[in-house]
Amino acid sequence: IDAFVRSRLDLKGWPPSPSADRRTWIRRVSLDLIGLPPTVEEVEAFLGDTSVRARERAVDRLLESPRFGERWGRIWLDGARYADSDGYEKDKPREVWFYRDWVIDALNADMPYDTFIERQIAGDLLPRASQADRVATGFLRNSMINEEGGVDPEQFRMEAMFDRMDAVGKAVLGLTIQCAQCHTHKYDPLTQTEYYRLFAFLNNSHESQVTVYTEAEQRARAAVFDGLDRLESQWKRAHPG
Repeated sequence: IDAFVRSRLDLKGWPPSPSADRRTWIRRVSLDLIGLPPTVEEVEAFLGDTSVRARERAVDRLLESPRFGERWGRIWLDGARYADSDGYEKDKPREVWFYRDWVIDALNADMPYDTFIERQIAGDLLPRASQADRVATGFLRNSMINEEGGVDPEQFRMEAMFDRMDAVGKAVLGLTIQCAQCHTHKYDPLTQTEYYRLFAFLNNSHESQVTVYTEAEQRARAAVFDGLDRLESQWKRAHPG
């Protein structure tokens, strides 16, 4: 326990809680790191490891689990407004799980935070942007979509823009910036002018739909294009000029 905290507890006459037993400890750390309780086999393996590095090995195993990214990715995905449906009146299903998986994979790969944010805000603008870089910008595409009859498309495009600004403020900057949409607060860290300067960066291009492929689909697609290239070469050799 930190010396200062311990001294304050001593002044109050409050002894610290006793250390958790090993069975309780492995359950707590498993729930904390991967969001799942340990299996019976994992508990027995930990209890049977009496070395001084037993806890360190248990933590390393949990950090290396793909469940780690799923557990902690949920927190970021909430901030990114991730959902599997469009919201509003029809609330139809949407296919954006590539972005969800990108977040999980990034956390499991221990991607540096600056890279993590850069890819999600402007991955498509990077030199030689990969499919994964473009998928990362799904952070900006999780706004609700209204396809009710008679809606004004421009109105709901702007609703989505303001929602993206709100997501950038809360998830990335740790600020609620919605007030600056209408006016400046004297002591707020973001003025209305600064709000719309940032808004302009996100509002300078048309909406786009990007087609992405799984690894298996990419291999199949490459094989098709390779076959077409071979046929085209054969045709050119057979019909020169």
